[in-house]
Amino acid sequence: MSGRRAKKARSAERARPAHLKNAETVRRTAEAVLSVDLSDLRLRNRVPQVVVGLCRAAFAQSAVIATLTANGMSSSASPNRRLFLEAALRLHWLRGLTRDDRRRAVDTMLAKDRKDTNGTLAYLAKVGQEADFDPSEMNEFYLDSAETGAVQEQARKLDAAVKSTEVEPWSIYAMWREETKHAHPSATLAGEYAPTFDDAHLSSGEPDPMDPNLEAHSLVQQLIVMTTGWLLSDEQVPHEIANRITVAYFASSPLQVWPDVTSGEETTSS
Repeated sequence: MSGRRAKKARSAERARPAHLKNAETVRRTAEAVLSVDLSDLRLRNRVPQVVVGLCRAAFAQSAVIATLTANGMSSSASPNRRLFLEAALRLHWLRGLTRDDRRRAVDTMLAKDRKDTNGTLAYLAKVGQEADFDPSEMNEFYLDSAETGAVQEQARKLDAAVKSTEVEPWSIYAMWREETKHAHPSATLAGEYAPTFDDAHLSSGEPDPMDPNLEAHSLVQQLIVMTTGWLLSDEQVPHEIANRITVAYFASSPLQVWPDVTSGEETTSS
């Protein structure tokens, strides 16, 4: 490419709207993280499984959020943003726990999910409906869950988990709270889709996203991959495996230098 054409291409790229450029980056990094192969990760307990699962769930939402943003439908992505932010908050909470408490917390989360599933099955039976699901194996699975105390409360309630951390992630939590109003059929949501233009007649509208250019989203992505790497390392996962998701993320992002979260060093891309 000649110098003139290269300059023209750079000018065209700079002229593109920020939300489109950033959506591309978010989608690309999401695909990179979701493609990481961790089949050689040998599990010694359930913590790595839950940590990696939350990370992947968050980045699956990133891919959807990027697609909706690029297509001018960011206002419809609140459920996805809410899940993404909640995964970040849960990972941050797990990082603040001791190894023993972390393993108990993960089992308590699973125990709550099991209780909820049994509650759904009981409800269906009560209304005369059958579910094509046998809970026997699920119910026989041993979980070292907390029945009372702080860990039990934090595993069940996000508010308690957030406020228990040494460094409270107030900005992510505030965003999560606002997205929650738009992820459910709330009165706030109704008012934004059917506003009045003179306090007497209906108009039409949609919610304004808090992060229209996905700048905060990219920062939370970085927090998620770095926290995931730290947690895997703390759970004695081998260095190369523990750092794999972080390396994949930053290798596909515009940044050229990224931290090795398992050793405190920096790695530079070529």
